[in-house]
Amino acid sequence: MPQSDHPMADLDQPQEDGAAQADSRPDQIDSGPDNPPAFSPEPQQTRFLAAAWRALLRAWMTFRGDKVTPVRLASHAALLLMAVLVLVLSQVELPNWELVRMGPVQAGGIDTPVDLVFEPLPVGGSPLQESGVLVRAPVPFTEIPDRPRTGIITYTVQLDDTVLGIAEQFKLNPNTILWANLEDLSNPFVMEVGHVLLIPPIDSVLHTVKEGDTVDKIAKLYKATAEAIVGYAPNQLVSAEDPLTAGAVLIVPDGDRTPPEQVVAAPSAAGGAGTSAPWRAAGFVWPSYGRLTQRFWLPAHPAIDIGAPTGTPVVAADEGTVITAGWSSVGYGNLVMIRHPDGYVTLYAHLNNIGVNYGDYVARGQRIGSVGSTGRSTGPHLHFEIQTGGRSYNPLVYLP
Repeated sequence: MPQSDHPMADLDQPQEDGAAQADSRPDQIDSGPDNPPAFSPEPQQTRFLAAAWRALLRAWMTFRGDKVTPVRLASHAALLLMAVLVLVLSQVELPNWELVRMGPVQAGGIDTPVDLVFEPLPVGGSPLQESGVLVRAPVPFTEIPDRPRTGIITYTVQLDDTVLGIAEQFKLNPNTILWANLEDLSNPFVMEVGHVLLIPPIDSVLHTVKEGDTVDKIAKLYKATAEAIVGYAPNQLVSAEDPLTAGAVLIVPDGDRTPPEQVVAAPSAAGGAGTSAPWRAAGFVWPSYGRLTQRFWLPAHPAIDIGAPTGTPVVAADEGTVITAGWSSVGYGNLVMIRHPDGYVTLYAHLNNIGVNYGDYVARGQRIGSVGSTGRSTGPHLHFEIQTGGRSYNPLVYLP
């Protein structure tokens, strides 16, 4: 039989020859009742290996017939390597890790509370600990209490300062500022820029000790008690019998320097200065709202009259001290007079009622009463005068 050029023909040929020979062979094993015929088939494993070998050869011949490139070869090698790794790793058994939660240890099985010990970090010193770690030092928030002032301080008057504004700044009564800085209360209090004022720590009177002064005498002078003077710690007194040093300054808590009330008569109509009024640094505000019913003219009427309904508010034309508050015996009815820091005096007459008292320090624009028709009056109106140097001047010169 001629040989085929195809390799697979040679591989299949032995199988055909073997089959033919098997058909032509006579049986070599006798069959009988005692000896059954014996078979010698090829084991199943042999047939599986032969088929695998033939498949591998077919793949090899196919591979030889194709054009092999490096990229294709590398991809096949990578796939084969991955398959081997999967087979190997699938056989690896990972250890079974068991996690155990540790509980608190209790001695003797008795439920006894455990005292926690806190070790506070040291405050101060170097923040560099022994371990060499820089630790941030604790910074507590400290609230400084608002302690009351105990000493006398000074204040330099600034532009646009007023007695009332300074008193509000230091939370004091305006009279406390006046009493501490005016020796003679009969004189007007003049405050200029740069003037240095004494500011007491509390509402009080400052008293400079003279020869022969005692605590009891000082208390009586300012309508206070000896116990209040001794009990005020900055005075450094043990008892009312302690000797006082001349020249020392004592603080009399809640003392009062208001002079005895004096009846101030309304100025006479004569002696007015006409329209040539002296210059004033600041003007006055209108004391009330209404219609101007009578103008300033001398010598009969040294004021202006503002007609308004009864009860219309009357305010202070500027800040100052009330030097008269009450009934006038010369025809002005209910009368209020205010002395201002620069020496000017304003007069408010025929009031229906009075809302301030003698010695009060009033603010600019503060209500002091209401329009009325008391005294010698022909109807409800406000009689308003401005005086300085003992003379009356036309209010319209100073009003806006």
